[in-house]
Amino acid sequence: MRLPVLRIETVETPAQLREFVRFPLRIYSTDSPWVPPIWKEEMKRLDSARGDFFQHSDAQLYLARDADGEPVGRIAAIRFNRHLEVYDDGVGFFGFFECIDDTTVAGGLFAAAGEWLREQGLKKIRGPASFTINDEIGLLIENFDDAPTLLTTWNPSYYQRLVESTGLAKAADLVARGKPLVEIDPAYIDRLGRVASRNERVTVRQANFAKLDDEIDILVKVYAEAWSENWGAVPISRAEFDKLVHELKPFLLQECTLIAEYDGEPVGVSVAIPDINVAVKACGGKLGPLGLIRFMLARRRIDLIRGVVGGVLKPFRNRGIEAALGYRTLKTLQQSRFKHIEFSWMLESNQRIHRVLDNLNIPVTKRWRVYERPL
Repeated sequence: MRLPVLRIETVETPAQLREFVRFPLRIYSTDSPWVPPIWKEEMKRLDSARGDFFQHSDAQLYLARDADGEPVGRIAAIRFNRHLEVYDDGVGFFGFFECIDDTTVAGGLFAAAGEWLREQGLKKIRGPASFTINDEIGLLIENFDDAPTLLTTWNPSYYQRLVESTGLAKAADLVARGKPLVEIDPAYIDRLGRVASRNERVTVRQANFAKLDDEIDILVKVYAEAWSENWGAVPISRAEFDKLVHELKPFLLQECTLIAEYDGEPVGVSVAIPDINVAVKACGGKLGPLGLIRFMLARRRIDLIRGVVGGVLKPFRNRGIEAALGYRTLKTLQQSRFKHIEFSWMLESNQRIHRVLDNLNIPVTKRWRVYERPL
């Protein structure tokens, strides 16, 4: 789709890729809650010649320019082959959407992305997902005051209007729930401990970072099986999980990286990670000598921890394992320097986890929406 004062172009050159990657700086002021990516890594991730995603799937990046040739928006059309292998539903994705507050620009970007997806033989567009459900996903639609935590997204409130102006509608909502640790009822935590202690076949141990490769095998197995029934779930590969864990290893806390065993067999995991977005924002996404100093100084100020992974294999649920993991995590954190915890993200429809957090009186604090429509 071409409009009189708008040009939509495919990203083909290194210069265009740099414009695509750096475009968010036009949207987000330095005092907004938005947290930049690590710029060097983002250039690599979005480069079709170097990015890991392009080893198994494909995407086309688009830039929108105004009459003066200035970038005014961006989007990626995404063919995620592993999703298609699992679901065979003709769904393609959009991601990396950023745009000035103009429905014409948004319409042009989505028209270009939709056309590319149709050329791929796909029948529906869904997103935002950058690139996959295992990466950053969802458009923030509630709570624009708080900064995004590690691996979650933040966007201006007008993005919802732009996206919906193109005919996209809700496919699913994702939520975060959080609370100051001091406000979590100690009596309920003790109750979790009593429930956990009833089954002597259940034990919880810290992950052994000295044998991280072996522990990753356990994490991948439990993650793949425990989340396979969730909406839109696509198994994460061993290589992808390995890369993620090793990138996050400097920030992982051994006491908050837990493996539950039943008769010695690993059947559940729980991982909580300090919100290093605080440090990434402080260094502006630049890890040069000065940026690294700023990163390390800001790291000392982190007082929020994000619960990112928690799951138990289906045959072993309701045997006290969930209680054991929750008890160990919360007791550890209440004796730590952290002041707040955020559990994110989880599907709005995941009533099993919401019942647990309801019992802890932990409120919903953020909401992201995944959209879709036929092509």
